[in-house]
Amino acid sequence: MERRRDGIVYYALVVAIIALIISLVAYVGRENPEVTSAPRSPTTMTLSMVVATFSGQGVAAHRWHPTMLVVRQGDTVDLAVANPDEFSHQLEITGYNLKTKKLTPGSSDRLQFVADQAGIFVFQCALPHDPAWRHCTPDHELMRGYLIVTE
Repeated sequence: MERRRDGIVYYALVVAIIALIISLVAYVGRENPEVTSAPRSPTTMTLSMVVATFSGQGVAAHRWHPTMLVVRQGDTVDLAVANPDEFSHQLEITGYNLKTKKLTPGSSDRLQFVADQAGIFVFQCALPHDPAWRHCTPDHELMRGYLIVTE
């Protein structure tokens, strides 16, 4: 009985190996269809951004939220920027030479532009921290994010 069981296991192993070889040959020899995509028409991207305040353990951090925006080259970007913070801020997108008006507490502005340059562009607060004028906050240098324009 033991010898018969060994023969069945051996036979099953040989069949499995043959099936694996056939599968590998079929996989390697398959035709790879050419992946083609029709050019995508530019679109208008309506996006929103806000000054966000995160606080905990007696410390407050101010950031643009979201910290990353992704669009495709050629898209028209309609970006609404709001400031619910108690300090004034101003969004600047370097590389596109765009700035909102000074965003006083509770105000908002819009930036509309065509993303005609592919790459990664920094956006940041353009108002340096000035406690006397209530411009930005001590963590001013950390109020930055990225606009990513893909091809």
